[in-house]
Amino acid sequence: MDKTDGAADPANRLGLDYQDVPRWRTSAPLVDVHTHLYDPPHAALFFEAATRYGVETVFTMSPLEQVAGLRAEYADRLRFIAVPRWKDMQLDGTFRDQWLRDLAAFRERGARLCKFWMAPPMRERFGLTLDHAFMEPVIEEALQMGYAFMVHAGDPSVWWSPQGKYADVSKFGTKADQYPPLERFLDRVAPRVVIAAHMGGWIESPEFLAGLLARHANLVLDTSATKWIVREVARRPEAVRAFMIAHADRVLFGSDLVAREPYEHFDHYASRYWCQRTMWERDYRGESPIEDPDADDPPQLAGLHLPDDVLRAVYSGNIARLDLL
Repeated sequence: MDKTDGAADPANRLGLDYQDVPRWRTSAPLVDVHTHLYDPPHAALFFEAATRYGVETVFTMSPLEQVAGLRAEYADRLRFIAVPRWKDMQLDGTFRDQWLRDLAAFRERGARLCKFWMAPPMRERFGLTLDHAFMEPVIEEALQMGYAFMVHAGDPSVWWSPQGKYADVSKFGTKADQYPPLERFLDRVAPRVVIAAHMGGWIESPEFLAGLLARHANLVLDTSATKWIVREVARRPEAVRAFMIAHADRVLFGSDLVAREPYEHFDHYASRYWCQRTMWERDYRGESPIEDPDADDPPQLAGLHLPDDVLRAVYSGNIARLDLL
């Protein structure tokens, strides 16, 4: 590792040369199923890093108005995930009607996934969960249009600590409270595929995730939210390794990278891919190059050295098998 003392970049606290890409264990192409790309100029450095780290195809939650420009530059590498205009979110007919129109517009542009962001702030601000009557026409229309789904349900467990952002469970609910609506949704839309983002929102408990997968054959997970996943894998590496091997056909590769200000530098994008590939492929145990205030001090990274067949499935085999490409 070419460590440089005094590195201040929060994406490169170890002073690594991310341009000097390690030789990875597998040459299988990577499909990143979870990104947020905006206009083409902001996406250029992202794609430079993605290409160097073996990522061929990218699913993105881009604003509808940015789809045409991104397709013009990167059409052969992009798949779009339909998202509403979250900044305008209101529990009223005007917002929902626009959401339905946008679902149709994304579908016309080839989107096969739509995203429901049901994190605790939605519960706190709107009382909104997947069970809410407001969601029923959206879910039904998405099913009629042929969409599969991506859902954000849980957030890092540390955020429910006494000093965490969700400490007031009267507003946000407990972490466990986030999951009954998800499970009812999984039953409601089965057999349609549902991707639960960020390792289902509960990487801290592989045992819980195993139960969730056992109960719902249409559920798969993605590895996005790299900083969070790296932090928690390092705390329970053997348990996560066993989970990944046992459920190799139910996990998709994802980064959660956002291509817009203020993330406009190569090291930010490369760091997430470096960490993910190191974590899944190698036996490295040591410090993480990514600054993380929720991690131990210093933040750690634990390589799991997954078998080659597991890597191939997670990196691209599973998403191809699910016929979502």
